Amino acid sequence: MKVPETLETEHKTTTFPIVGIGASAGGLDAFKKLISAISADSGMAYVLVQHLSPDHPSSLTEILSQYSQIPVQEIISNINLAPNNIYVIPENNLLIAEAGTLKLKHRTRSERRNNTIDIFFESLANVHRTFAIGVILSGTGFDGTLGFKKIKELGGATLAQDPETAAFKGMPQSAIETDAADYILAPEKIPSQLLEIHKSYITNYGYTEEEHIPKNDEEIFFQIINLILLRTGNDFRHYKYPTIRRRIARRMVTTERNTIEDYYNFLRNNKNEQDLLFNDFLIPVTYFFRDQEAFESLPNIVYPSLIRNITNNNLRIWVAGCSTGEEAYSIAISLHEYLLQTNNTDIKIQIFASDISEKGITKARSGTYSYQEVQQISAERLHNYFTRSDGNYHINKVIRDMCIFAVHNFVKDPAFAKIDLVTCRNVLIYFDSYLQNKVLGTFHYSLKDNGLLFLGKSESVTNSHDLFENFGKFGKIYTRKFIAGRYVTKLYKPTQNNLPQNNITAQIKTASENDFKKIASEILFTKYTPISVIIDLNQEILYFHGDTSPFLLPSPGKPNFNILKMAREGLCFELNNAIAKVREEKLNIKKENIQIKNQPYLVSFEMFLLPNDDERIMVIFHKIIVPETDPEKKIQEKNSDQKRIEELENELSQLHRDIKKVIEEQKILLEELQTTNEELLSSGEELQALNEELETSTEELQSNNEELVCVNDELIDRQKQLISLRNYSESIVKTIHEPLLIVNKDFIIKSANPAFYKYFNTSEKATEAYSLFEIGNCQWDISELREQLMKIDTQFSIENLQIDTICPDIGKKTMIVNARLIIDSTPEGMILLALEDITDLVATNELLTNKNIELQTQNEQLEAFTSAASHDLQEPLRKIHMFCKRVFENESGLSESGKHNLERVLFSVSNMSSLITDLINYSRISFIKKEYKKTDLNVVLKKTIADIKDNILEKKAVITIFPSPQLNIIPYQIQQLFTNLILNAIKYSKEDIIPEIKIETLDPSLDEILEIGGKTDINYVKICISDNGIGFSQEYASKIFNPFFRLHNSDKYHGSGLGLTLVKKIVDNHEGFIKVSSKINQGTTFYIYLPL
Repeated sequence: MKVPETLETEHKTTTFPIVGIGASAGGLDAFKKLISAISADSGMAYVLVQHLSPDHPSSLTEILSQYSQIPVQEIISNINLAPNNIYVIPENNLLIAEAGTLKLKHRTRSERRNNTIDIFFESLANVHRTFAIGVILSGTGFDGTLGFKKIKELGGATLAQDPETAAFKGMPQSAIETDAADYILAPEKIPSQLLEIHKSYITNYGYTEEEHIPKNDEEIFFQIINLILLRTGNDFRHYKYPTIRRRIARRMVTTERNTIEDYYNFLRNNKNEQDLLFNDFLIPVTYFFRDQEAFESLPNIVYPSLIRNITNNNLRIWVAGCSTGEEAYSIAISLHEYLLQTNNTDIKIQIFASDISEKGITKARSGTYSYQEVQQISAERLHNYFTRSDGNYHINKVIRDMCIFAVHNFVKDPAFAKIDLVTCRNVLIYFDSYLQNKVLGTFHYSLKDNGLLFLGKSESVTNSHDLFENFGKFGKIYTRKFIAGRYVTKLYKPTQNNLPQNNITAQIKTASENDFKKIASEILFTKYTPISVIIDLNQEILYFHGDTSPFLLPSPGKPNFNILKMAREGLCFELNNAIAKVREEKLNIKKENIQIKNQPYLVSFEMFLLPNDDERIMVIFHKIIVPETDPEKKIQEKNSDQKRIEELENELSQLHRDIKKVIEEQKILLEELQTTNEELLSSGEELQALNEELETSTEELQSNNEELVCVNDELIDRQKQLISLRNYSESIVKTIHEPLLIVNKDFIIKSANPAFYKYFNTSEKATEAYSLFEIGNCQWDISELREQLMKIDTQFSIENLQIDTICPDIGKKTMIVNARLIIDSTPEGMILLALEDITDLVATNELLTNKNIELQTQNEQLEAFTSAASHDLQEPLRKIHMFCKRVFENESGLSESGKHNLERVLFSVSNMSSLITDLINYSRISFIKKEYKKTDLNVVLKKTIADIKDNILEKKAVITIFPSPQLNIIPYQIQQLFTNLILNAIKYSKEDIIPEIKIETLDPSLDEILEIGGKTDINYVKICISDNGIGFSQEYASKIFNPFFRLHNSDKYHGSGLGLTLVKKIVDNHEGFIKVSSKINQGTTFYIYLPL
């Protein structure tokens, strides 16, 4: 399967997935199974990284080539990646992924720690992002886990071998326990899962910011987001869509849904799947002291600034998006170290750590982390700030007390206030620009003046430069600008009733792309097009539309955008009343015909809350021109009403002054209430912290209680076990055939087993409470035994002490005594003695020794006979051969019958000579001392070929020899083996066909070793000697190594019948194995397995 050309990564490196596969040295079997299942057209590149010995060349490429349908090649530096290829790391190198290539880095001694897989996975994630896939197979340790987290964080997929199928569970188990693995499978099932993931990513646009998505797919995508919003209250509409699409694709693969519509129908009715998808959306990737360089800048730059600007000796820090707590605890540890170094230990620290994941917060509160999760922490910090128990690490109380954890969504929930430092690292990268700006506004609101913001290395405040500026030249650290805090808008939470059902895409896109000014402008231009303003809860004007001068004027003095202070005289009172009513009753208010002092027009206004926003009010003004009346009538009206008007104006003027005073007093009261509210909010946070501490204390007490109950149960169980063990031990002691005694340190017998009383024909009454050296006829009062028992306090045991003693009723015996000091809580101490009668064994050993001496003498005589036979038998045969040959060559008068008879005599003499030679060789191999030597097989083969050169040339045989290793062998015997097998191949070659003999050395498979009965803890080499001769039926394969067994007519193929017997004996001498495979007229192959 290929990726469409339109799909590109953010870094535009490759357009196909790169699969990194990691395993330790014991992962060869897993590699074989996985590679065997890779199809020829998967469209992916596979990079194999294994823990290899730096001191030995690797043959991994050659081995895996036998199992793969696609090319397997060893990596050279800067090699270009191509789909449908497998790349294998060479020994003694680190591997780095670059844009479309792989780069090798020589591994130094300081880099010998096995983190090769982590290094490659992290580079793969950084370069290839969504096209990066990580696979961890069998291996010890935890290499690959950190790299897995990086791949997952940047949009890739991760797969781990099922530990139950792994020879070594450490590496896959580590990835699974830290929630870094997306899928858990047997190796042979991983390639098909990779294809499913790849297909799902393509069909769900998970690789790219695709703009031309089919309308139906887009509609369903937003329906899924709304389902999660309704289920959890968390809005993902402003997260980056490719990230969300990839997580949906992952769940589609897991639930085996082929289309997004199928998955939506399944999700809609499955609450559990909604929860699982929500957890996938969160991507909880974190670890201690992430980005070490950034943490090193804190004590040098950030903490000094915070201490300089501290108020009330109280430092407040907010870790937003803390996941499972590693970031918060890292900040706490780093800050605690700084305060100790600067002698500022009296400062009160409050670290508010929040996350939307309840599961993550629960783990953070527990403060318990596995061995793998603390690997980024130095040994010194682990010792100072953690306590190890049950294989896990628990954060110490001094650090735990600094941190307050809460489930909190900083996108929509009220922000923490009066914060000195906000740290939110590697969270904003998942948000679109709208949500990033909103969140940065929240942080600006939370921070005090001079407060600092700490972001991840891929994040910035570029689009919110009006709120933050760089804190010097110190990377991703920003300081709050001294401006009024921009109020943070809330994203509305839909209910089932107001959830959009039709045209979801258009509505959501409108909400995400337009701000409140655009919404207001659309309302004005489409319905009213009048003059208007938008105000916030503090009556501050946020937005002007049109010329507002007929209604509002700047107030004298410092610039002020409060609508009541800018309102023209006569309008303020009505505006204030209307604002209060709109807030309380959530209704539209309309006021008409309001007189503005000294102006020839009246004013009307409408006021209402903006849609889906409880915090902003729109005020729309209307200017009403009063028509002029007849001058004479106007004068008359003025004269008649002048007095009344003046009175009313005076009253109104006084009323306005009173109202203005009341408004100012209300303003002061409002400010005081706001201050009180902030104090209450702070107190509420402190109470929340106290509540969490009490909750933690309750949990600790409950945990302690549970531990006590558990300990009590364990003690009861232990007592039962001890009783059972005691009964079990007593049964063993009573059943055992060897006599046993237990004595104290004064050698007083405390007890004995039934076997003792039976063997020595005694009783408890005559034994217990007596000294060991006094019972019977004092047969145990032996100086050597007494001396050894006196030393048992320091030696703790006596091993196989042989003594001779004379016992009543049973006579003289040779005994073996073993004794051991029993370590227990009793002050007197106990000694266990075990007695074994070896009288018969000693007699048998003496007989065996005499037999061995006799056999040695016979062997020496046989060797002398062999030497004599070599001369005495061969010499007459040589003379017979010589005289017969002379007669055959010189006597011309011989008849044809005479010649034939002489030829048969010569043939028989030759066979007899060969038989004697083979018998002598067989005898020597059987009895001559074995002297092994490290020998190069190539040298042995060259010498063999030279010795039988005439035989080779006579038949014009072609011998092909492949390079062979060095082996620990008996050189002359292995040469004899090669000689016999090569001459056999030449002898039994086909007529008129040149003999072809091939000798090569291979690594046997584990199945082969088991088949021949070899030992799995020994490495073997397989020597293959094959020919193109006449062959034989396979049914004789087990018989041809028997002495004097011949398959062919001795007249045509002369020989002794001992050649292959000799070969078998030589292989046995080397503790090896031999087998043969043959077919008639198709040649023969001998397989010889020798230990390396």
